[in-house]
Amino acid sequence: MNRPKIFTAFTLAEVLITLGIIGVVAALTMPALVAKYNEMVMVNKLKRSYSEIANAIDLRKAELGTSDYAEQFDPNLSAIEQLEGFAKYLNVVEKCSSTSNRNGCGGIYRVKPQKKTNDGFGNVSTGGNIDYDRVLLSDGTLIWFGKRNWSGDCEVQYEKHETDADGNYTDVVDGKPVTSYYTVQHCAEIYFDINGPSKGRNQYGYDCFSFAVKPTKLDQHTGYGGLYDTMRTGKLNYEKYSAGKY
Repeated sequence: MNRPKIFTAFTLAEVLITLGIIGVVAALTMPALVAKYNEMVMVNKLKRSYSEIANAIDLRKAELGTSDYAEQFDPNLSAIEQLEGFAKYLNVVEKCSSTSNRNGCGGIYRVKPQKKTNDGFGNVSTGGNIDYDRVLLSDGTLIWFGKRNWSGDCEVQYEKHETDADGNYTDVVDGKPVTSYYTVQHCAEIYFDINGPSKGRNQYGYDCFSFAVKPTKLDQHTGYGGLYDTMRTGKLNYEKYSAGKY
């Protein structure tokens, strides 16, 4: 006696419910996955850009036959001369100075601070304009250069202003904060935007970073992206915020 074959299948309602569940899970997880992937891309780009710049500085040091970085960043040299010294080891497609071709290399644009910062008068700091000697690389990386007029062993004097816990100036005379000074070793300052002026957030800690050139080493600035920490942890360190009252 032949028994009839019984076929089983999902009903249309069951299929729709399953697809709905998959869609909800995808909607919840995809943004996090995309953000994680984008962060990985940015960190890898940071590692590559920093490696190329640091290697160029070391090649320039080897060319000069010196044991430290001081000679290539001699304050008697102009900023553009110091920049060109190591930039010749990079794949530069455009070179711009602070006094000529100011609209080149992506033009002048503003880079936001890494974190929401009080400008001292109760407003959110919006950062500063990139109006320095700079070069644009073939991969889109923009490097701008901070010359330091140092003396002795790359000793530079910087200004500082006293603030309270909220970042407001505590000592103001005639509407201006009273300035005091401190000294650190900085032969030069190197800034770079890993995806150039036309992409990304243009913010320290996300796509813009900086490091100081000291006599015998390169050193990160935590307030300008903390590039070593970012490369070590694989995580970008920045805060999303908007301008306005602090």
